[in-house]
Amino acid sequence: MDTLYAPVGALRQERVCADCGGRDFVEDHAAGDIVCKGCGLVAEAHIIDERSEWRTFGDKEKEGDDPSRVGGASNPFMNDGGLSTGIGKLPGAAGGQYNALLRLHNRQNVSDRAMQTASREVSATCERLRMTDAVRNSALETYKDVHDAKALKGRTLKAVYAACIFVAGKREGTPRTFKEICAVMPDVSKVDIGRCFTAIDRMYKKQLQWKAVQQGKDLAGAVALEGARPVATAGMATAATDLIKRFMSRLGVDTKVSLMAHRVGLRAAELAAAEAVPWASRDPATQACALIYGVLLINK
Repeated sequence: MDTLYAPVGALRQERVCADCGGRDFVEDHAAGDIVCKGCGLVAEAHIIDERSEWRTFGDKEKEGDDPSRVGGASNPFMNDGGLSTGIGKLPGAAGGQYNALLRLHNRQNVSDRAMQTASREVSATCERLRMTDAVRNSALETYKDVHDAKALKGRTLKAVYAACIFVAGKREGTPRTFKEICAVMPDVSKVDIGRCFTAIDRMYKKQLQWKAVQQGKDLAGAVALEGARPVATAGMATAATDLIKRFMSRLGVDTKVSLMAHRVGLRAAELAAAEAVPWASRDPATQACALIYGVLLINK
């Protein structure tokens, strides 16, 4: 009885039996009926069960409860959205034929396997850098563009991942320096990231130039066509002003002082763009630290 019937939960609206006036109902899952417990009147018939089905239909179903009935979410970076049917691997001699089919299937999905590997590496790196899911998705989007265009063929994969994360961080307003990325990816050097970033920059500029030619516009007009957040990496180099707020936040400095340092950084950037100043060629992190130190001395 307990497996077929269950009391109607509190989420359902209050019911009153039309025959006996009772308020105690049970739900018959097999028939899809709601039945009055006092007189047996069927108050509602053939209802739809909208609850989740936490069960699987695999060979290992009897080993325990596996809440994977609903499957994974759609992955926009996969060619099939990540919703295709895969071939399982069987251990021992019984899996000979199936394992051969699995190898053949994997050979035909090289692009998807590359995106799966990139997703694992980029997600782990963004987590170590404490970057948001928006940055991770943007980095994967950049990597998919690079992979489809074969712009970085032959480059070290980890350097490509690092360059995509650098571009995504800048695009989402939470940039990281090459040094910070190398700190969590010790196998990658700043030179390798810089070369990959230059190649990505060149790839996007070519795409914009081609788009500009098709629409009869110049390169600047093509950048404007992409909206407030262009896909192109033009102007993607990290500036001191991109780092000041984050550095000030880590130091626990007051918000007013942080805003003052940011304004000073904007003014310093204007001077560097207008004329040759001593700090123009310095590392952005060095410039940011110098500006913060100067503002803290003023507000001491």
